Amino acid sequence: MASNIIEVTEFLDGKSLFQSNGISEVKITKNGEVKCLRIPITSTGIADIIDTFNDQSPQPPLVKELVLPGSDMYKELKMTRKNYIKIPDYGDANYLKAKEEHDSDLAMAILLKGIAVPIKDKNKKVIEDKNEKIKVLKAMEMSGDQFAQIVGDIRSLTNWDVEEKESFFE
Repeated sequence: MASNIIEVTEFLDGKSLFQSNGISEVKITKNGEVKCLRIPITSTGIADIIDTFNDQSPQPPLVKELVLPGSDMYKELKMTRKNYIKIPDYGDANYLKAKEEHDSDLAMAILLKGIAVPIKDKNKKVIEDKNEKIKVLKAMEMSGDQFAQIVGDIRSLTNWDVEEKESFFE
């Protein structure tokens, strides 16, 4: 394991120390036969996308709620008389729809940034326009599970899970 540990002694301008890349292995089935797509992925620029999207995350509407003496919220807020407070309504249908769209857009942005191969049109010309890239990817009929797997693989390039970290440093 020691050969997989890089001791950092300096941060050098222009050196890409944190760039991570890998492969997302996605299951497909053709005529009953299981196959694997090996898709090169990278984490470069993903943090910026996540930060930007988090700043634009929809917020739930605030609703007024009467807090009565004796209630858990009354005690938790250490109130001295019944009063109305404003609390977020996380069950609001419009908020849930906006949140779902936001999360889907974030995942698509991560996918577009994290795929380390060009997306090309039918004439094999590299597509630069984000909307055209999305159109091509959707036309490939990627399932929700496949989409989530690739996005998860991109995000996990730089995130330890508990078991992975423990086994790495054993």
